[in-house]
Amino acid sequence: MNYRKKDSVGLLRSKKLSRFWTATSLAGTAAILMATAPISPALWAASVAAASVGNVTGVGTLAQNGIHLPLRGGNMPLASGARIETQDGTARVNLLGGGSIALGPYGSMVLQKTGTGVVAKVESGIVRFRLPAGSRLVFESEKFHATSTGKELREGEILLGAYGNTAIYMTKGSLPVEDLATHKVTLATAGNPVDVGTGAVAKIKRTQAPAGLEEGDTTLPAGAKPVYGMNGQSFGYVPQEGGFALQKGVVPPINKTFTDADVPADAGQPAGATAGFAKNGSYKGYLYKNVWYPYGQKAVGGGGLPWWVWVATLAAVGAGVGAAAAFTTTPSTAVPVTSTSP
Repeated sequence: MNYRKKDSVGLLRSKKLSRFWTATSLAGTAAILMATAPISPALWAASVAAASVGNVTGVGTLAQNGIHLPLRGGNMPLASGARIETQDGTARVNLLGGGSIALGPYGSMVLQKTGTGVVAKVESGIVRFRLPAGSRLVFESEKFHATSTGKELREGEILLGAYGNTAIYMTKGSLPVEDLATHKVTLATAGNPVDVGTGAVAKIKRTQAPAGLEEGDTTLPAGAKPVYGMNGQSFGYVPQEGGFALQKGVVPPINKTFTDADVPADAGQPAGATAGFAKNGSYKGYLYKNVWYPYGQKAVGGGGLPWWVWVATLAAVGAGVGAAAAFTTTPSTAVPVTSTSP
């Protein structure tokens, strides 16, 4: 028997197997590195298909083409079908066809390019938009459908609250809004905000842009009162005219912290809400998913009339969305959202 020949065959097989497993290992390692290493803007741009929507900047998470990327203020190309999610930060989309859409904190939306324009599927949060004449964009949610088209400049806000409250406000132009439950179409204008289904306009007031607020302001407007969280850090303020402006760190922290015991028993504060306190330590109310619930002793259950918040990190010059749809990003230290999309 030729043992040497058998040994040679075995050695050859062993070498082939070794090369196979080495190649497999390297391929697996490369896949892991691609999934975990930071993605360069060039590689991300290459992943965007021809059906591009525009560019996104801000703080949050962008999911498209099977890739999940934390946004930290950079400007990234946006593909059709992309999902944008925010937590503490805000994100703005500059559309290729002109105009912009800004998504506030705790929001989620999906952008889809079609043969006639772009569809923005709003899932949660506050969306501010500026759409020039001639552009076409469709807004959709579980409760309404609205199409912006024609020779009219449109600026406004879409507000989706924690309890299904949905409202559409316009600061310039008009927008026909269809209630999907009744199929009734109502024209939203500056003087006629549209509430879809839940009485949101009647039950929740809208915080106007605080007087004198300019893009990038880090000081309080005249007459405003800062609000502090349990850690003593400021996270917004109550403007002189009422409502609530969300702007973290707008004033220095106070040398005081709070606990759940400092929240009045009749406040009705739900789990996950952010308690707010005045500088003297008194409880002022709570913030829950873009709605501010002030604490008032005369109100039933201890809560005053709630307000949609004004997100100062989406600050615009003057009232409303503003002529240039000005945008200010939150600090890049915000924790990126972990996307739940496939």
